Amino acid sequence: MGRKKDSAGSLLVFGDLNVDVIGRVDAWPVPGGEGLSPQLELHCGGVGANCALAMAAWGIKVRLLGCVGQDRFGDLLLDTLRRTGVDVGGVQRCSRSLTGLLYISVTPDGQRTFFGSRGANQFMDPRQVPASSLLSCTAAHLVGYSFLNPGPEKMARQILRQFHSHGKWVSFDVGMEPSKRIPKKIRRLLPQVDLLFVSGEEAAILTGQSNARKSFLQFQQAGAREIVMKLGRRGCLISDRGILREIPPFAVRAVDSTGAGDAFTGTFLQARLRGWPTLEAALVANAAGAAAACRVGAGTTLSDVAGTLRLLRKRAKRGTLEKTRLQILSRLQTMRGF
Repeated sequence: MGRKKDSAGSLLVFGDLNVDVIGRVDAWPVPGGEGLSPQLELHCGGVGANCALAMAAWGIKVRLLGCVGQDRFGDLLLDTLRRTGVDVGGVQRCSRSLTGLLYISVTPDGQRTFFGSRGANQFMDPRQVPASSLLSCTAAHLVGYSFLNPGPEKMARQILRQFHSHGKWVSFDVGMEPSKRIPKKIRRLLPQVDLLFVSGEEAAILTGQSNARKSFLQFQQAGAREIVMKLGRRGCLISDRGILREIPPFAVRAVDSTGAGDAFTGTFLQARLRGWPTLEAALVANAAGAAAACRVGAGTTLSDVAGTLRLLRKRAKRGTLEKTRLQILSRLQTMRGF
């Protein structure tokens, strides 16, 4: 999966595009009560759009596949993505449903609760995607939500087949709802992807293990080739040269965890496309997830490369991780724009 040192490839991202309506409340209301927010904020969101935006912020060429409605929300998403440099030529417009819309309630501890519908994301039509248009990218990234509906699932499996038949790698981010609704299907996918992203909560659901390390080993035994387990405030768990390592987080005061996992994933992938070692990719991804949690909303607000760099520059690590941190900063100094 490596590339020449710091030479960036390009990524095909297939996943949900949503409009996020975010409201901060003082506390979660009791059933039947009220949770009034002083204001509502409108953001570009969805796991596919978030990952694409995070990658683009790091200077990676991104082609996004997905589906939005024939409505103003769809216009907003596409305009935002275009302005940030994401190629949205593969995003379809659908008249069967409105653009995906989520209301996200954020409490003072930074935790968020989601309500809403995936809307048009469910109606991606693979017949409208020329097979020849997919393989211009170095690698592909898929999400578990695409396997909840027949059309998107067919598209995702087509991407898997085509990229692997041409010797290209595919990463996969599981997602909470797919872990709950289609656990058997997710487990069958494990040997078919090259790089698996899964949260600690998702891993517990899929394996029945509350211990992250035991879950990690179960995924390995099931055939997963490379695993990155996102542990939120505890950092992440990876296999580095055959040894399980828990990479510590960058401690911050979180105001909104919306999209922090997507910032982590996008940043890890940009490092992988540039051929960085797994340890470096994990540490810079931890910094990106922490920086994203310091800002309200996902979309363009989560792609805080400047905040990521500030954390890397100010927060020394212990032992080999300090050497890793300095190596990341050295790489970034030689990269144009950073």
